This record gives sequence, structure tokens and C-alpha cells, in this order.
Amino acid sequence: MKKILSLLPTQSLINLSICGAGVIVFIFLIIIPNQNLSDELDQEIEKLNARIEQQRILRPVFDSLLERAKREQSTDLPAVKIEKLDRADVYRISKVLQDMAGRCDLKIEDIRTDANEIMNDTGYMLMWVHVTGDFMKFREFLKDMGTIPFLEQIEEISIRAIEENREYKLKIRLAQKADK
Repeated sequence: MKKILSLLPTQSLINLSICGAGVIVFIFLIIIPNQNLSDELDQEIEKLNARIEQQRILRPVFDSLLERAKREQSTDLPAVKIEKLDRADVYRISKVLQDMAGRCDLKIEDIRTDANEIMNDTGYMLMWVHVTGDFMKFREFLKDMGTIPFLEQIEEISIRAIEENREYKLKIRLAQKADK
């Protein structure tokens, strides 16, 4: 070792030590952090590629749903001129509701009328309608009810699950002509 030290001047050894330390510092401060950053970027690229692949797989589903949404019928309710129901035509109500329920594949279990409202001559008739059937069919039934010219409002709707269907109870108020 003395032979090597004697062959190299001290200034050269100092310069060599400084250059070696510089290389080691360069490796620890530049190369290793960049390598860690590169690994993090690779992981992020893998995540993004997986997400792109997922989007590529889901694209046909999205397209079909978008097409179906564009094809869907309008959800606007029909504009109907409000008319008052003649007392002589009160019997028609149950027939109209039965027909609507039949068109929507629903079953009307019960229709009850509040006799006090009719006798008190309030100008309105209160009814309770008990219907069973599929929920989407009930939606169509409600849209059909919007076409009844003497329907003033639907005051209450209660929905209850029963054996393979749903049970719907409606409280509706109908406009009625007052006796003269």
C-alpha cells in the first residue's frame, strides 16, 4: 500500500477522493430518487391502463344504455283541461279506473268513496283506491290517471311489498260539480 501511495502524489489522491465522493453523492441524490419516481410513475401508468381497459369493456354497456335513454318515451304528463264531475256520472269513476288498471296489467282490489264529502257538497269527492301489481306498470297507471279530467290531485300514495308484487293505496281527490 505504501508503494501505491508513494507512486501517486497526495494532490492526485485528494482529487480522486473528491471525484469518488462526487460520484457517490450524484448516485444518492440524483439517480436513486429518479429511480423511485420512475417506479411510482410505472405503477400509476399500470393503474391508468387498467382503468382504460375497464372503460373499454364497459363502453358497449354505456352505449346501449344511452341509446335506450334516447329511445325512452317522454315522461311529460299530458296536459288535460280540468273539468268537474257531474253527480250523475259518479258511477263512471270506478269503470274508468278499472279500465286503466286493466290496460296497465294491474288489479284493483278495492275502491272506496268518502260519503261525507259527497253529502257536504264541498265540490270535491275523496276516494281510496287499492291496487296491486308490478311497480313499472303502476308508473304507467299513474301517468294514465293524469289524463282523467276531473282528477284534482293525488293526496297520498303508500306502497307495500307483498308476495311477488306490490300493493298500492292511493287517496285521490276528484273535482265535482256542486248541486244547484
